[in-house]
Amino acid sequence: MALNPALQKLISNATNKYSRSSGNRIKPKEGVSRYRILAPTPAQAAWVRPDLQFWADCGVHWIKADENGKPLAVVGCESTVNQAPCPICTAIDQAIASAIDEESKKLYESWKTKLTVLVNVLDRSKGSTNPDDVQILELTPTTWGKVMSVIQQYGEEGEDILDLANGMDLAITRTGKGLNTEYSVNVAPGKSNPVKPEQIKGTHDLYAHIQKEFFRGDEPKALAAIAQISGVSMPRLTSAGGARTPTRALTSQAASVADSDVQEEAALEALEEETVVEEEAPAPAKTVAAKQTVKAPATAPVEEEMDDILADLENI
Repeated sequence: MALNPALQKLISNATNKYSRSSGNRIKPKEGVSRYRILAPTPAQAAWVRPDLQFWADCGVHWIKADENGKPLAVVGCESTVNQAPCPICTAIDQAIASAIDEESKKLYESWKTKLTVLVNVLDRSKGSTNPDDVQILELTPTTWGKVMSVIQQYGEEGEDILDLANGMDLAITRTGKGLNTEYSVNVAPGKSNPVKPEQIKGTHDLYAHIQKEFFRGDEPKALAAIAQISGVSMPRLTSAGGARTPTRALTSQAASVADSDVQEEAALEALEEETVVEEEAPAPAKTVAAKQTVKAPATAPVEEEMDDILADLENI
């Protein structure tokens, strides 16, 4: 039986959305890949930080119903990317704390931030179809640490392998698969061609790329999925000045849903008490209104007691 056309369209859209391929973000392929790291200065690229950091840390939450399933929501980690409290991280911590078995706990832990590092490169690998086009290389933090180590080692010997004219390509070797994948980093053998001025000017704004790819407003969807799968009620995202912002229960590291609910109920009770006090102010009009709205009691003693209370209020 053929797939329902409507369902086929839905799956197609989801495949395109969650493939997260922007056409210029690549990863090292199995075997040896050759790249030229592009390190523009702030004068050459406005997006480069004043401290000369030319790479960007990327953190993403992949929310799935099971570890090997398709993602229900893919959202960036505010803590990693924007150095701000992350409601998704807090929600995941709450889910982990509520796990009733190891299998559930393992699933919830798989939602934690997946860290990668993005950097502009020229892909000079054998068989590369566009060696002159600037692309974004995505590496594991460990692999990027190895890249930095090679750069530092050569720098200590007086050689700048990031130099546009006289720098060197790097060879990244990928072996193994899955959890057993390993990467090694070395200076590529042979001559390395210089970087053209137009290429360094064509580097991608890595921070804007991350915002565009992983901060698409799917935070409510991610929180809803976490709540549905884990069975833990999640505080909602509130709106402030037109922007979606998390409630304090989601941004506090020690937040708990139970505490949040208790605090909200207490706040509502306090608000109601303030309203009652205002209505019982000694203004005569309000006192008369109060008398009119009081239902006649069933017994005379109670009625007399109520009259005494109202008389006292009028004399205040």
